[in-house]
Amino acid sequence: MFTPTINLDNATDALDTLAPEYRQAIHLAYYAGFDNGQVADLLGVSVDVADSRLSEGLTHLREALRVAA
Repeated sequence: MFTPTINLDNATDALDTLAPEYRQAIHLAYYAGFDNGQVADLLGVSVDVADSRLSEGLTHLREALRVAA
């Protein structure tokens, strides 16, 4: 199975391009390790909104990484 290599500088730059609401949700879920319910509580939004921010944020992040590669 092929696993692409991601330059960490590109990844950081790509994260910086995200809107704050996406960046916050991704940071809480993937860097701090909170589950979606906890992310929702910390951001003061519903679980559906937290799920949407994570999903849309990851979509935008993938696109930013594709452009940076």
